[in-house]
Formats: sequence, C-alpha cells, structure tokens
Amino acid sequence: MPIDDATQAAVRALWEAGSRHGRAPAPVPEADPWEDDVQGAERSPLVVVLAGKPDLQVRLHRDGEDEVVVEDAAHLEVPRRDTAAVVDALLGGGARRRPRVRGVVGNLLAALSGSPAPSDLEVRVGEGDAARTYRAAITATQPVSVWLMSRPVADG
Repeated sequence: MPIDDATQAAVRALWEAGSRHGRAPAPVPEADPWEDDVQGAERSPLVVVLAGKPDLQVRLHRDGEDEVVVEDAAHLEVPRRDTAAVVDALLGGGARRRPRVRGVVGNLLAALSGSPAPSDLEVRVGEGDAARTYRAAITATQPVSVWLMSRPVADG
C-alpha cells in the first residue's frame, strides 16, 4: 500500500533518529511505495517499532496527529512536525518524570489504587522560545517499567 509523502518522510526521519542511537526501527512493510492500494480498505495508523529500552511504538496517523507509546505505559500525542524529535529525545535520555501526587495521604491513596508512583512522562523538544513539552500519564502496568520509573524528576 503506498503511503503519502509526509508519512514516508516521517518514517525516514524515525529511521534516522533511531540510527543515531543505535536503534534502527523494525522494517515497516506498510511503507512500501510500490504496493497497490487495496480497494475499499480504510487506512489504520502506520506503526513504527523501536524495540529495546525504552520500547517505543510510533503510530503515524494520516491527519498528522501521531502517538508515541513508551513502554506500553505512556501515550504521548505529538504533531507530525515533532514526532521524530520526541523519539530522538526519548532515545537520547531527554525524558523526565513529574510526580503527580504529593504528601502522605496522596501517596497512600495512590498505593491503594494500584499505582504506587503516579507520574507524568515529559519530553521537551526545541530550544528557547520555540521549545515545546509533551506530557502523558504513566499508567500502572505489570510489571512496572523500570526505565520509566528511573527517569530523572522534572524541574519545577
């Protein structure tokens, strides 16, 4: 199935970002530009997988609103212009964790609800005034992602 030029460029950018960190994605057969479209088939997101630590799945949607799934526990919604930069930051150690619950009562309630360390994952891309921060709640999964929980705590 051929894909549009913007999605093809995004796949190439993800390959470059992964390769910079020694983590080239798994092959993306859906991105083969020589296959014919299946008549009447609705396009689902194109998924690019970067296995390892952190385990990343990038879901490229036709509308340009992509999703980066980190360790199956955090789902970052990212516009296409920043998708490769977010992946680059995640692979390069640029992710931070921001605890959401403070105090004894909050921590006790969090432990009882099955999420011992409720936090948000934050990834910052860009510089200066053009910097953008993307956040996603880290959901409780079994086993708990050691990679996510070991991220440095965000400032401020």
